Amino acid sequence: MNMQKLLVAILLLLGCRFCSAKDTCFDCHLVMEGMSTKFTNDIHFSKSVSCATCHGGDAGETNMNLSMSAERGFKVRVQRQGIPAFCGQCHSDTNFMAKVDPELKTDQLAKYTNGVHGKLLASGRRRAAECVDCHGVHEIRPPNDPKSMVSPQLVSKTCSKCHATTLEAYAPSRHAQLFVNQRRPGCIVCHASHDTAEPTTAMLTGPNSVCVDCHRAGSPPAKVGDDIAKYLKDLEAAGPDKKDALARARVAVHSMSLAIVKKAAETPPPANK
Repeated sequence: MNMQKLLVAILLLLGCRFCSAKDTCFDCHLVMEGMSTKFTNDIHFSKSVSCATCHGGDAGETNMNLSMSAERGFKVRVQRQGIPAFCGQCHSDTNFMAKVDPELKTDQLAKYTNGVHGKLLASGRRRAAECVDCHGVHEIRPPNDPKSMVSPQLVSKTCSKCHATTLEAYAPSRHAQLFVNQRRPGCIVCHASHDTAEPTTAMLTGPNSVCVDCHRAGSPPAKVGDDIAKYLKDLEAAGPDKKDALARARVAVHSMSLAIVKKAAETPPPANK
């Protein structure tokens, strides 16, 4: 370790509110992997939630083998499908959250479980998004932090880790520009966050469409949604022959341009060479 890193380590140890000299987890990981340095940017750190709160173990034990033993309550690494329930141990506990962050709602796990991502994960789809995919780990920031993965500035980029082609259609759209300027969280405005619903044509039209949350029914923007929905319904009614065209059109919907949606449906991808 060079002198600069050593100085940073000393300052962090002196300034850490909950990581006293007895917090061997924080002390060790300050120099090993540098995880503690990263963790100081985490919302959990600012709320005095320690390493042991999530990972268990004995933070007062200097013997690493003992501090990370099952006898001292150390928890093995959680697999992807167990992460929502793992995070929910605290985030669904009203008594615990009342002490840590009383303004944060405790229904996120219930919403996630009923949302499309939660259902896919529970069905065995291992790559379905879970908490860490969207919020990060060890450097989780609050949504109002511009560097947060779910901030208005970055949330669409976070969604694009799984939905890359959707971002390509959405990024040039008027919505993308306005949402960032108005500090509104991109994809979440229409699709919600933890209780993300399965996307349907019905989302675009009628009194319960996502469009009327922002646009008056019958207004030009709402009419665009109606027209796109009608075009999608026609493709759906066309049957299996239009299956690929329908899939391309559904991605292009995020442009909120009927012309772009039609072009995407009518333009097959280039053949592989």
